[in-house]
Amino acid sequence: MTSVLLEAHTMTTTKSRSCSITATFMIVLLAVVLVAGCSPRVVGTVEVPVGDDLTTPSAEGTSVSPYGDIIALSILKEEGKYPSDFSVTVKVLEVLNTRSVRGEIMPPIPFGELQQGNMIYLYLCTPLSEKADKLSDGTIVYKGNGYPQIVAARHYDVTGVLQPGWQDYPFVYVPTASQIKQTSSGN
Repeated sequence: MTSVLLEAHTMTTTKSRSCSITATFMIVLLAVVLVAGCSPRVVGTVEVPVGDDLTTPSAEGTSVSPYGDIIALSILKEEGKYPSDFSVTVKVLEVLNTRSVRGEIMPPIPFGELQQGNMIYLYLCTPLSEKADKLSDGTIVYKGNGYPQIVAARHYDVTGVLQPGWQDYPFVYVPTASQIKQTSSGN
């Protein structure tokens, strides 16, 4: 009689263990399906207009900036003659082309002439890729060698050279891709 009870108990334990393994497998499978279905996927690419390379029209070590002022060619060639000592947090509004980004200044504000919400333009000495990824949710993700993913409405910490004598909107030259970092909030 004891052996019959022991055999029945073993059968129940084995059946219970098998149901537990099946339930765990189903939960993991459901989680994978939900995660895969919820995250945006790349569904295509978008052409990014090629921006002007300011070193091309240069002469005598200088080049004309969009403001008509003369800028040093050493900034564009990353020679370090001008320090990249201007830092600002920028909310990207629009990627205009492979070399220009329009953004909005966010706190903390580097100095008094700037206000939160002021427009700012970034000139990328190292261009972005001429192709951007379009995600299933419609988001456009810009990329380039050494750059983080650049997406409109996200915040980035930027270090660069502030255009001397800027008017209306600050214009910042960003010598290298490593000088743009997505903020820790990832917003």
